[in-house]
Amino acid sequence: MNKLIFGIAGVFALLAIAMSLYAETDKATTVNPQLQEWERIAELGDTAILHRLIRFYDENSYEVVEVEEVVEVEAIEVVEDSVVCDTVAVYDTPELDDVTLELYRQRLNYWLDKGIAINDPVALEVKGMRLYYRNEADAIKYLAKAADSGNVQAALFCGSACLNQGKGDDAFKFLTKAYELGAPSAGWHLAMCYSAGIGTEPDRDKAIEVMRHAAMMDYPEAVSEMRRIEPQNKLWQHKADSLNINFEDFPIIPDE
Repeated sequence: MNKLIFGIAGVFALLAIAMSLYAETDKATTVNPQLQEWERIAELGDTAILHRLIRFYDENSYEVVEVEEVVEVEAIEVVEDSVVCDTVAVYDTPELDDVTLELYRQRLNYWLDKGIAINDPVALEVKGMRLYYRNEADAIKYLAKAADSGNVQAALFCGSACLNQGKGDDAFKFLTKAYELGAPSAGWHLAMCYSAGIGTEPDRDKAIEVMRHAAMMDYPEAVSEMRRIEPQNKLWQHKADSLNINFEDFPIIPDE
């Protein structure tokens, strides 16, 4: 069961305060000139600034929900110059007052709606991530659209979540997308699929190919696996030393 921690009375009180602050500018930016400038530029159609606003408001607002079980997925990675934010629904409370948090939530929802209306991949990704622990089915719809639009984090999150939930066909589809988009860990996950025949036919050679690719991108688990598979290849030991890999091997691809 998912529910917000704010009581109805508390929400109304916050909204009343928020409305008074919105009266003159209709934006949650009256005390932050930088945000005000970002919003002005975003209204003109600048998608880079739109993404910056969404990331900022997402990082600085939150909704706490009660969940019966948390499914751990490995999905957030730094890709190119993207800004990675904490978008899981349960995490430590930021050092912001309640009024500011409520205003940021409202501005986030405003910009998410604007972005989703034009199928913006970042807006779709953030919407899906924030929905995940409240409405998984709807969350996956948004994340799938973001993945199809080239959002690597959405593709990796979907693939990892589906893999953990035993949805082999969907896991293989999204992990393949994440691999094609360059996610460092996607090869390791895909190798698991190829090796065990999850969502595809078993193919040891293909499993090693995608595992090697992930290892070349310095994904630690992939480096460890390639060192086990090719113990005579000094490259893998060198990478293991440089990455300070000292955990035990976790075999993914069985020996022939």
